[in-house]
Amino acid sequence: MVLRYIACRVAYEGSRFHGSQLQQNAPSVQGALENAIEKVCCHPVRIILAGRTDAGVHALGQCFRFATESSLPVRRVSQALNANLDKSVRVWEAREVDESFHPRFSALSRTYRYWIENAFPGNVLLAHTATSCHEQLDLGAMQQAAERLVGRHDFVAFQSAGSPAPNTVRCVQRLQLRRIHDVLGSSLIEIEIEADAFLYRMVRNIVGMLMAVGKGSLMPSDVTKLMQSKDRQLCPRPAPSQGLCLMDVKYNWDSYEPRA
Repeated sequence: MVLRYIACRVAYEGSRFHGSQLQQNAPSVQGALENAIEKVCCHPVRIILAGRTDAGVHALGQCFRFATESSLPVRRVSQALNANLDKSVRVWEAREVDESFHPRFSALSRTYRYWIENAFPGNVLLAHTATSCHEQLDLGAMQQAAERLVGRHDFVAFQSAGSPAPNTVRCVQRLQLRRIHDVLGSSLIEIEIEADAFLYRMVRNIVGMLMAVGKGSLMPSDVTKLMQSKDRQLCPRPAPSQGLCLMDVKYNWDSYEPRA
């Protein structure tokens, strides 16, 4: 049998899982996907994810890869996996790739989105997908702070303990904020950030810092001082996990066409 490599896009509602990576005694996205693939392909697998997400974090554009000897046509992979998955996890795209494709190391950039519900009492339907902040946030000040983070910088001050990276320089390509309103009129602040890669909890730490600026406890200029200090202890607490969603991981798919 010929070994094939399948790359998939997956979305999941993170409140039901203790993170994306496999857990010994707790539900995980990886565990759910591997169980579904085993039922479809009739053999055990280990998937590789583009990146790990913490408990409560969601995804619309997470990517994973697995190897299989199954002859199942790639056009049927999504449908077959979804038939064996809880509705909190949906595989929405599958393609065949060559062995050199790696969901993490082949990525060109990643995009995350964070929602802050800046209203009271708030929309109950957003309980698991937005962080609630009753105090009015100064969006203008937050935007000024965000502009200081765009570009290539050492983000070591925004890296949480637990998964240190030897190289902490990252390039933030885009960091945009806007205020929107949901169907009940609740005010939402949407923060979207794209970078070549992220440090552990870097996005949640950045959002926590932006919220501190929005509340007035930090000035926009303090962002530059924090980066220059390289001191994680000076960074405000990270924003809660439920407001965070991995929106997209970009690849040059043409470079990973399977060999004939």
